[in-house]
Amino acid sequence: MQIPEDYRQIVKKFLAFIEARDHFMLSGHINADGDAIAAVIATYLFLKKLGKTSHMIFTDKNLDVRFEYLEPFKEIKHYKDIDPSEIKIESAIILDVPGYLRLGAASELLPAKEHVARIDHHPQEDEMGQLEWVDEVASSTTAMVYEIIEASGVEIDLEMAKAIYTGIVYDTGRFSFSNTTARDLFICSRMVAIGVNPSEINNIIFFENSLQALHTIGKGLYTMETYLDGKVAVIYLDRNDILHSNQHEIEELTNYSVAVRGGKIGLFIREIKPNYHKISLRSKCHVDVNKVAKAFDGGGHARAAGCRIEGGKQEVIQKLVAEIARHLEE
Repeated sequence: MQIPEDYRQIVKKFLAFIEARDHFMLSGHINADGDAIAAVIATYLFLKKLGKTSHMIFTDKNLDVRFEYLEPFKEIKHYKDIDPSEIKIESAIILDVPGYLRLGAASELLPAKEHVARIDHHPQEDEMGQLEWVDEVASSTTAMVYEIIEASGVEIDLEMAKAIYTGIVYDTGRFSFSNTTARDLFICSRMVAIGVNPSEINNIIFFENSLQALHTIGKGLYTMETYLDGKVAVIYLDRNDILHSNQHEIEELTNYSVAVRGGKIGLFIREIKPNYHKISLRSKCHVDVNKVAKAFDGGGHARAAGCRIEGGKQEVIQKLVAEIARHLEE
């Protein structure tokens, strides 16, 4: 299966951008997930094979340790640990980031705009570089990175294959989300042929949790409530509920929120500070939850999005349900 025709020109531009430069900063969005981390690592390994120097720099100080099986994970740096006088950053490739707000404080290290390129599959919020590749139809940013690597002719080794497989399998929810394409399955089959063990990676990402996290997930499921005649399911956890749980491990509750028979929209709400909530939204109907999230200065994709809202539990739920009701009527 050849590279899609509509990708050919932009991929050539990215290869030219990379060829003309030698020192790169690589970064992904705040609260980095499997796609952001894997896309950055795959790009890092690719640049290394080309003889380029790159530094993986995130705003997050504590990244999700589930992905430490990706060998270069330990090379990722926190932006505050970077001394610009010691590390040469002449160019940057920003991955899985729709805008400056989602890049976070690491944006302070970006070079001039003409030396910045961006690859992303989220709806664009800001123009961040002189070269932009935004494909909202792509399942993941990692799948887009694969197209660049494939077009370059560089041989994909096992470590690169692990990163590529990881980003795609994470953002397609083990190939169960509606964003999964035949191209994704083809790419991942190639990674398996190279030596990736799907069972091993899937178990690490999706099925290895602490006992405390599983107890927290259980409480979230037990206390789930529905609204709008069962069309909306809400899982709510307060600060005490999540105090001792790894936040990355309990994120799976977001997907459970749309597992109720007859449900259309799912919300996972957790109180991360007093009267301040982080919300993850999922949709399995015509409602675009990216639009719902944007009503609260959030964003994401049509079927998966997020936002943060101040207020008490009932106030936050009422605001979200009212906004969803408006979209359900459209």
